[in-house]
Amino acid sequence: MSYEFKTKREPFARGFLNCDSESLIKKVASGLLLACQEANFTFDDNFLPNAHRGENAINYDYSMGINCWGKDYAQELCEKYPEDAEDIMRIYLLMKPHLIYSHADSHYTKQMKLATEAAHASGWYGHAVPALWDLCKYGTDHFRAKVALNRERNRAKDNDEFYDALDITLDAIDACGARCRYLAQQELLKTDDPEKIEKINNVIRTLTHAPKEPCRDFVEACIVYIMIFTMDGVDSPGHFDQYMYDFWKVTDPVERKKYLVYIWEFFHWTRTWNLCLSGSDENGNDLTNELTYEILDMIKTYKYETPNVTLRWHKNTPERLMKAAYEALASGTGLPGLYNDHAVIPALERLGIPKADAHTYVMNGCNQIDIPGKSHMGLEDGQINIGKAVEYTLHNGVSATSGRQVGPQTGDPRTFKDFDTFYAAFLKQMDHITVMCAEMSNMHQRFYSHTTATPIRSIFIEGCMEKGLDYKNRGPLYGNGQILAQGIADTADSLAAIKKYVYEEKRYSMDELIDALDKNFEGYDEMYHTLKNSELKFGNDIPFVDEIAGDFMNHYNSLLLTIETFRGGYFSGGCSPFQAAAEFGRAVAALPNGKKRREPLYADSIGATPGFDKNGPTALINSCLHFDHTLPGSGFILNVKFDKDVFVSSEGETTFLALWRSYFERGGQMMTATVVSPDELLDAQIHPENHRDLIVRVGGYSDRFVHIGKDLQENVIARTAHCKR
Repeated sequence: MSYEFKTKREPFARGFLNCDSESLIKKVASGLLLACQEANFTFDDNFLPNAHRGENAINYDYSMGINCWGKDYAQELCEKYPEDAEDIMRIYLLMKPHLIYSHADSHYTKQMKLATEAAHASGWYGHAVPALWDLCKYGTDHFRAKVALNRERNRAKDNDEFYDALDITLDAIDACGARCRYLAQQELLKTDDPEKIEKINNVIRTLTHAPKEPCRDFVEACIVYIMIFTMDGVDSPGHFDQYMYDFWKVTDPVERKKYLVYIWEFFHWTRTWNLCLSGSDENGNDLTNELTYEILDMIKTYKYETPNVTLRWHKNTPERLMKAAYEALASGTGLPGLYNDHAVIPALERLGIPKADAHTYVMNGCNQIDIPGKSHMGLEDGQINIGKAVEYTLHNGVSATSGRQVGPQTGDPRTFKDFDTFYAAFLKQMDHITVMCAEMSNMHQRFYSHTTATPIRSIFIEGCMEKGLDYKNRGPLYGNGQILAQGIADTADSLAAIKKYVYEEKRYSMDELIDALDKNFEGYDEMYHTLKNSELKFGNDIPFVDEIAGDFMNHYNSLLLTIETFRGGYFSGGCSPFQAAAEFGRAVAALPNGKKRREPLYADSIGATPGFDKNGPTALINSCLHFDHTLPGSGFILNVKFDKDVFVSSEGETTFLALWRSYFERGGQMMTATVVSPDELLDAQIHPENHRDLIVRVGGYSDRFVHIGKDLQENVIARTAHCKR
């Protein structure tokens, strides 16, 4: 059906609606083409092109698919542009059936709906690292040839419309370049500023032959990369120092440094997600290059909290690189996050990813692990609150916060004869939550497979074109999933308290403990202080509690590796609370570690509950090494806070580098460092206007302290500030 519209607004929607195919991916591609032909793209101050499709009621990008901010926004545009109001509202109503308002959770079973208080499946689109840099290397004509080749190979599958969509999308990318060149030429007429003229001419020069043809230097590669990066929706750049290095080498030193600054500022102001540095190849060779050091210098010089940057370490990492990373961390940005190839790569191989591809891993989003240009690894498919499993075990599967039967009936714990019986019941509750979360995640995956279409990612992620399947519909080469565990330390401390005080010392009966927890410790002051101040806290190198933590987390991570994803892979575990640590803490009832109901203080990584690691950083990493770090394939974050005065000293440098090396050589997967003064954090709560540049590490990324919520601020303040030990 063809529609006539008077308005020249809403180009994506008009292209989508007037596509004569019923194929969703072809309609999306047609929308992209018209948007790229007509949209008024913008440029940043350095004239890098922002090809996001701007002020429209209907848009399309990776993070939300076909989206609209709702009828209110459409109405707002109608009021702003009354001459187009009739068409804007008509377009909104015609597109409404294609918008993803009704997510998969509307199809949850009753049991799934009950489980959502402990298990959260992702209801959003998810990050990825498509090989967008290949556009800079090869140009669109290279991909047209690939489309033609794979169309012919899959002729028997009768999926021509999928390949038509990819061809249309490549036309859209060329149209985007032509549109940006035209708009740059218009800008050139408006200025006599020599610096601005130079930047604009670089855009015009580049887009005269690219993106149809390959880029010739770092300047052109930055311009084309940002164009396609924003056209996709602004996600994770991935292994930037690797794929950009060939362009860097052939570019004038002054020009390349200038454009590195430009692209760094662009990444910062667009809140770009995750950029990866260094690492090893499959033969153990170090991949560090000159551009690696330049980017670390960017962190130190500009002190931005974004883009998120991660650095891969291995046994052949140069000492110079470790010192450069230390200097970047000492600037107070919390960047880079540090990953260990010797833990991550075996974790990926457990998922069936060959060594050659496992060695290319990068991070997407905050810190999730991905195979660039080859995977849909599911950031993040879900999260579970393990503290709820303790709560359910204490109440025979009944939620103490809602009063509903959420978990399986594992028996009245008052009748359990020993800790082993209690612990077995706990594992059943944790398994139930985990399996339920995986099932909910697979429901979301199926939902997206037939309600969304992603032609850009289907071009730049291997497997899609070869199979003739969309990125969201099992197209990528690797389709594993990621489910994160929260509240690890709180759970370990609670289980250790039950084992010691109920079963071994018999200081409290199970009946007394449950009554105290149900009453939020009111009338049980002595018990509360004993549990709260117990020495049995994870993160202090105490085997009694650490062994419990290691056992249930290894169990959790191993279980996930047996559960298949809809995408054709297996789930894997991890820990990355993002900003949600305090939220997860508020979701659980009182716990046997002395945590009261609704208290927000909760573990913000695989380390101790903030403030309870009293024995120094070496003890903390010793505790964390009770986990098998080759089991979780989704980023297993350890957040450590260091006192600024100590960290920035020569002795602090030596101590930190030794701690980092020791943790990774012994198998730790990931570590981040927040470098702050405790007094500065406290003053920032009272006088935020004086500390707007104060940056802290939150989950897997850095953020400005004054931007995070009060509960999360309290978690960061409580996190122990380590001095030398």
